[in-house]
Amino acid sequence: MNILEKIESYLSDYVAFEDQNILLALASWTVATHFFEDFDAFPYLVITSPTKRSGKTRLSELLSFMSCNTKNFSAMTPSTLFRVIDTEKDVTRWDREKEENKTPTIVFDEAESLSSEGASTMRAVLNVGYRKGQKIPRTVGQSVIEFNTYCPKIFILIGDVYDTLRDRSIVITMRRAEPKKRFSFDTVKTGANIIRKEFLPLIKTDSEIRQRIKQAYDCDRVDFLQDRDEEIWRSILAVARVLAPGRYKEIQRTAVDLSAAKTADAKKFTNLNMFENDAENDEYAVMLLKDLLKVINGDKNIFSEAALEKLKALDLSPWRKYRGDGLTLSKMADMLSRFGVSPVPVRQGGKVARGYKKEEVEEAVKGL
Repeated sequence: MNILEKIESYLSDYVAFEDQNILLALASWTVATHFFEDFDAFPYLVITSPTKRSGKTRLSELLSFMSCNTKNFSAMTPSTLFRVIDTEKDVTRWDREKEENKTPTIVFDEAESLSSEGASTMRAVLNVGYRKGQKIPRTVGQSVIEFNTYCPKIFILIGDVYDTLRDRSIVITMRRAEPKKRFSFDTVKTGANIIRKEFLPLIKTDSEIRQRIKQAYDCDRVDFLQDRDEEIWRSILAVARVLAPGRYKEIQRTAVDLSAAKTADAKKFTNLNMFENDAENDEYAVMLLKDLLKVINGDKNIFSEAALEKLKALDLSPWRKYRGDGLTLSKMADMLSRFGVSPVPVRQGGKVARGYKKEEVEEAVKGL
């Protein structure tokens, strides 16, 4: 297993990805943060979803454990950003091989604010900060100082960032799902450090691999992508070309797909309530279906009223307080209807009433 495969395996253990093909791109991006200065441009990562609790922040944590000199922010001003990024002026006092002295990887959580008009100064910085050599002039005391803006950046949000930032980014869209392993901060960070110790010697300034990556970056053509996407993907493709040569066609295909996906209409944060509600309703409906099978137990069917009573009696289920006043017969029927399960006349003993057949519920659970 090569180093990129190890990073992919690490990420897929703790985050459930709808599209596994993005893992190679994420692994390559993470390694490349440690020598992004070798490239003329470096893509931002936008990690987004239409709903909460989709693994966005978890993915950013995993990436931050392995990326170069990560700095995490949930809110910051442009002046803070200038000063965090711009370390070049004191470079003579530092050993640039020490990570704490390198230009950081910025992780910007809750980045929905970047879509507001009040974020215009920050947006101006970010519009140029993906390209090497770009600076922003600011007056400090009686002097004009040019602050560096170029560094790797990750943005985490619900919905989409504004068009020009999206244009400079690799956009990763997440969906709610259960990962393979439970996240434990210390365990996960220890695992990341083991992987980092393995790949950092490979990419030191004078290493053969780093020189080969730079050569691939300078020589390889990426003319199958449009202008801006060619600019931002060249560095990531160069890393994959050298560290995973047998999978180069795979990452080329991923680059094409992710670039094309950005042509979809933007989903603004303020318009996403329906997606959030739908996702939450789906989660509870699946839980209800499984709990209904549990309370039917060994019987062939169950009356609706008896099912409701037993559901509310389950200690670790939410039905006593669901939607505030608890699950009702009509809510139960509506939630189960999406699985093709509906109350029908059933017989128990000498009584006939509306209820649910076990065989129908079992079939629906099998189809999940």
